[in-house]
Amino acid sequence: KKMKNIGSVDQIMDMVPGFNNLKNRIDVAKLGDREGELKKIEAIISSMTVEERENPSIINGSRRKRISRGSGTQLSDINRLLKQFCQIKEMFKKGSKIKNFSFN
Repeated sequence: KKMKNIGSVDQIMDMVPGFNNLKNRIDVAKLGDREGELKKIEAIISSMTVEERENPSIINGSRRKRISRGSGTQLSDINRLLKQFCQIKEMFKKGSKIKNFSFN
């Protein structure tokens, strides 16, 4: 939701120094795909309970199915998001002092 308040991916790139040149090389259609992906992620996270957002490790098969139905996405989308979340969480553990990383 915070990303949406900032603006589109295209607008965000305009705000970052040095990205103007890079933006000219990137296919703008691909940026639109990213915005669709962000909407999908928002729907998935919105379909989670507060407890699931705070502790994604409790999300078992039946919870994944419920989240999938509630968000209108495929089970593979849920699995991909949870996998990416775990990877990011591991990166923070290794290189950062941020603790209790969650979807909230």
